[in-house]
Amino acid sequence: MNKAIKPLLLLLMCALFVVLMAVIYLKSTEKLMTEKEARELVTERYTGHIIKLDNRKDHRIYDVEIKDKNKLYSVEIDRLKGTIKNVDAKITEKKKVTKTTKAKEKNKPKEQNKQKKTGITEKKAKQIVMQEVGGTFVSIKKNEHATPVTYSVTHHVGHNEGAVVTVNAINGKVNAVSWFNIEQTEAQDNDTPVVPNQPTQEETPINPPQQEHIYDNDDDDFDDDDGDDD
Repeated sequence: MNKAIKPLLLLLMCALFVVLMAVIYLKSTEKLMTEKEARELVTERYTGHIIKLDNRKDHRIYDVEIKDKNKLYSVEIDRLKGTIKNVDAKITEKKKVTKTTKAKEKNKPKEQNKQKKTGITEKKAKQIVMQEVGGTFVSIKKNEHATPVTYSVTHHVGHNEGAVVTVNAINGKVNAVSWFNIEQTEAQDNDTPVVPNQPTQEETPINPPQQEHIYDNDDDDFDDDDGDDD
C-alpha cells in the first residue's frame, strides 16, 4: 500500500512545482507601470502637484492624491493597464472674503453680472473640461431638462480612454467625471441592430377587388336538344 502511495505523492509534488513555476514566470513577465510613469500620467491629466502616491500590497494599484488650488483629487491608477479610474474630487477650502475681494465684486462690469443670470457659454465649458481632464475635444451637449442646466462634454484623453465631464451651465462647476473605454464603446455602437424600414400606410399594397365570374349553365341547352331529337 505504501509503495503505491509514494509514486502518487511524488507525481503530485511535481505537478505543484510546475504550477508554481508557471505562476512565478507570469508574474515576472508582467509589465507594470513604474512610479515615474504614473507621475507623468497624472501630470498630463491634472494641474497642481502630487501630495501622495502609494503602492497597494498587491502591487497592482497606485493610490494618488493631487492638490490643485482649492480642490483635492483622489484617483486610482491600474499599473497593468496604465489607466486612471475611480476619480474623486473634493473642495478643500472656501474662498476667503476680504475687503479687496468685496471691492472687486462691487466693481464687476455689467457683462459679468449678466453672465451669472444666463450661465456660461459652450466655449467656456470646453475650457473648463480641458483644464479638468485634458486630451482632445470630441463633442458637447447642453442638457436643458436637467436641474440645474448642465453641459455634457466628451474628450478622448488617451489612445484608448475617454471621459464624459458634466459641467454646471450656470456657475461652471464640474459635477462629475465618467471614464470609458473607447474601443468598447465603438464596438457597442457597431453591434446596434439595423431595423428595416416598415412600409407606410400609403405604401401598403391594396388587394384588388375580386372579380365575379358568371358561368353559363349549358346543361339546359343540352336538355333542349335531347328533347327535340325525341
